[in-house]
Amino acid sequence: MTDYKTSDDPEQFNALNFEIEDDEPFSYADFAVEDWLAFVLFWLLAITLFSQFLSRYVFSSPLGWTEELARYQLVALGFIGSCMGVRKNTHIFVSLFHRWMPASLSLNVYRFIALCNLLFLSALAYFAWQIIPLLEIHKMASLDVPVSVLYSVVFGGLVLMIFRSIQHLFKMLTSGPDAIANNTQKSLD
Repeated sequence: MTDYKTSDDPEQFNALNFEIEDDEPFSYADFAVEDWLAFVLFWLLAITLFSQFLSRYVFSSPLGWTEELARYQLVALGFIGSCMGVRKNTHIFVSLFHRWMPASLSLNVYRFIALCNLLFLSALAYFAWQIIPLLEIHKMASLDVPVSVLYSVVFGGLVLMIFRSIQHLFKMLTSGPDAIANNTQKSLD
């Protein structure tokens, strides 16, 4: 690794040399439902936080409901963002041992992991479904809205994650060992 002090090529580190890499052309087809939901939720959260800041620090009369609503919006955004991670298969995992495994064994390990992810998400969705009716009697502290609304959004996010996880598992079951090498190399880049 070289830096500007040890490099023999002065053009390599010229601060005035701007080369802009061309990005891929924008296409609405590259975005899925969860991307648009996350986009809308993010801006609703930003508006809620801005109104909280404005009311508290500019008008010195804080709106009590903004803090609680922002907290629930952040939870919803986290679950919708998780749907994006499951769709792109970019959740955190350790990719150490698969490099030394044979390709067929590595493929089977990835299939097992995809199945475990699906089972885990299904269990979470089942528990969220069970808790929704129990929380209908509880209202948010500052708004007259049941807490079950938040858990319904969580359940919807989990169902979408299950759908994306089934798609990923189906792709893993129908692909060969070369797909794992390509997928792993793409995630490392």
